[in-house]
Amino acid sequence: MLVSRLVSPSPALDHTIDPATFRAVMAAFPSGVAIITTLDEDRLPRGLTTTAVCSVSADPPLILVCVDRGSRTLPSLRSRRQFVVNFARVGAEALCDRFASKEEDKFAGVAWRPSPLGLPILDGHALAWLECEAEQHVEAGDHVVLIGRARAGGAPLQTQEPVVYHDRRYGRWTALHRSARR
Repeated sequence: MLVSRLVSPSPALDHTIDPATFRAVMAAFPSGVAIITTLDEDRLPRGLTTTAVCSVSADPPLILVCVDRGSRTLPSLRSRRQFVVNFARVGAEALCDRFASKEEDKFAGVAWRPSPLGLPILDGHALAWLECEAEQHVEAGDHVVLIGRARAGGAPLQTQEPVVYHDRRYGRWTALHRSARR
């Protein structure tokens, strides 16, 4: 019979990694890039760029998005409780930089169309999108985790490549082989 027990971490391991090392480790992990959009209380479009997006559940369809507490879009995300995840395609790198900046009007000159709830979909820059209603806001360190239920979405009709972020640079995804898991 196998018996397991909790073991306290050794004193040498009982500390927190330094921020520079943590950032370097996370920079080694490639991620997709998404632009999260919503409307503010005046119905003006707001948005931010993030690489912290993942699916949580297929039934119900839930997605997780991490937002820096310092983001000027966060108050609109909290109050509206609705957002669109625009999955960036190759060619949208400059727009990703713009939405990652502190620029006041990130939507200046950017074409978008309304989702079923009237939120901004960045068709020309997204290879796919999900419209979500926030079910939870979880405080997590210097970020807020939004868990949203997907209400509508659109996938590409043609093959497009996603933007990938790795080692603080944008790149392209390249297939190596097809997974046996489907």
